[in-house]
Amino acid sequence: MGKTIAVIGGDLRQLSTARLLSDDGYDVKLYGFGKDCMPLEYKYKNSLDELGDCEIIIFPMPATQDMKNVNAPFSNETISFESIKENLKNVKLILGGRMNKQLCDSFGGIKCIDYYQREDIKILNAVPTAEGAIEIAMSETARTINKTNCLVIGYGRIGKVLSKYLHSLGANVYVSCRKCEDMAWINVNGYNAIHNNCIKDYASKFDIIFNTAPAMILDEKILKLINPDCVIIDLASKPGGIDFEKASDFGLNVIWALSLPGKVAPLTSGKIIKDTIINIFNEEG
Repeated sequence: MGKTIAVIGGDLRQLSTARLLSDDGYDVKLYGFGKDCMPLEYKYKNSLDELGDCEIIIFPMPATQDMKNVNAPFSNETISFESIKENLKNVKLILGGRMNKQLCDSFGGIKCIDYYQREDIKILNAVPTAEGAIEIAMSETARTINKTNCLVIGYGRIGKVLSKYLHSLGANVYVSCRKCEDMAWINVNGYNAIHNNCIKDYASKFDIIFNTAPAMILDEKILKLINPDCVIIDLASKPGGIDFEKASDFGLNVIWALSLPGKVAPLTSGKIIKDTIINIFNEEG
């Protein structure tokens, strides 16, 4: 695999990824970043014509918002996938986040890998997500986390890390889930296990609720029982796990906190992406 890499589009995460890959000895070229945010040590490219020198392309996470253009919030102009496809003579591998089959197929047989679907990046991203969620909780409440009754809905990657952090801060941690084995682990780790079907029986006692489950859990029946002073933070991807309309009707404070790793810890998130990309390089030989 060649060592000339084009990082096209993205935000501070991709700038961090590019810096770290460059530190590892790769020849990194950046596209889709304005000059004001461009680190001087990188080769700033105005023209996609020079993509022909590159053997690997790294798109951001998500790679696109509209299936036509690269997600490039720091760019002064639109970067279309069609303009990129015209300059792929040496490209052997394309990496990006949330790249669906239609987008991958459009590159005419060049191998595409969605790095966001890998388990290693999802596990590592649970850390900045949990830290960001706690930061939001602390800014939205007039209480300390210590001695606060917190509910974490879901005991997946984020739920495991978040409950651990809350417990270390002295919170009274309740975790709801569906599986008996998860309930066993929750109890072993010193938290209070609740089955999702029983959340309504405890709803009124919580000061902060974190949802990590991408399914409708906090419906009208539960929301009407929640303390009006409770802060609800939804960490689940769309469509989320809360009936937002009913929550608004009840006057509840709900924050839908999407994509926290890139917002609260872009340098760390960039390192996570870089490490994942290196893992892919090693696996691809």
